[in-house]
Amino acid sequence: MFKYTAISAAVVVLSILALAIPGKTFYPASAAGSWMVDTGHSDAQFSADGTTDFGKTKMTFTIGIARVAGAVKLDGSEPANSAFDFTMYSAASKAPPMNEEGKIKTQWLVTHANHTLVCFHSKGVRETADGRLQTTGNLVLTRVDRNVEMTPNEAYAGPVYGPPMIHRLIRQATFVFDSPTARGGGGEFQTSGSTNVIREDFPQLLKAVTATYWPPVVQDENCRFPAGAGEAYSGSQCTGTLVESPAPPEAPHAENAEDYPGPSNFNSIVGEHLTIAVHMRLTPTGSGAQAKAGN
Repeated sequence: MFKYTAISAAVVVLSILALAIPGKTFYPASAAGSWMVDTGHSDAQFSADGTTDFGKTKMTFTIGIARVAGAVKLDGSEPANSAFDFTMYSAASKAPPMNEEGKIKTQWLVTHANHTLVCFHSKGVRETADGRLQTTGNLVLTRVDRNVEMTPNEAYAGPVYGPPMIHRLIRQATFVFDSPTARGGGGEFQTSGSTNVIREDFPQLLKAVTATYWPPVVQDENCRFPAGAGEAYSGSQCTGTLVESPAPPEAPHAENAEDYPGPSNFNSIVGEHLTIAVHMRLTPTGSGAQAKAGN
């Protein structure tokens, strides 16, 4: 009887210790802490299922590439305190042109037409069996639409935009990120993650993404103004790495360069699901990178 009691007590003690000792994290200990998303070296890719060759072949289309801004917190001792908080927006502006409530930031206003903002806010991180980081939170879509009137006449001075119509919708989503890896010796990390959104769960998201203009993203952009520019000055000279969507398969066309008379739906987006793939470079807090720029 004494032996059984002693063994049971030992099991209880070991169980308590196992609960008290924090679990080992899969990511490097140096990755724990607060980080900012480097907007100049981060991007998000929106892609959806579709068909080509008039519906004969299934394929995945890249709808667009977006800029990413935000912040990441990784707490190795208390995963519930970890968080991913980032914003995805069109590269037509250097920073998010509006906040989640649809309020336009005039300093980033490129056009008075439509704007789309996709944000993700999570709380807590769970490590998966294969060493990745899973985080669940709110996926927020903010869309601002404006009607436009164009009546060509002698007094025409350009399009007239109506009042903004703001649409804001929230759904739950789960992103799974790779374990952060160190980049060089500058204290920076990089990670990639994705989520898959079913159309039935969030039909407005696919509609908004496909209706948005997503110009190519230029990373590590560096613009210089030539000194002593004279009459031949043609603007600043910029360099950088271009990240753009791959072109869809080319539809058949007549050899004589005339308009192809056949159907126009050679490529078609079905949109049963939308995949968001995010690639982020993380810089230490206070390094000057832009964080939580969408709010």
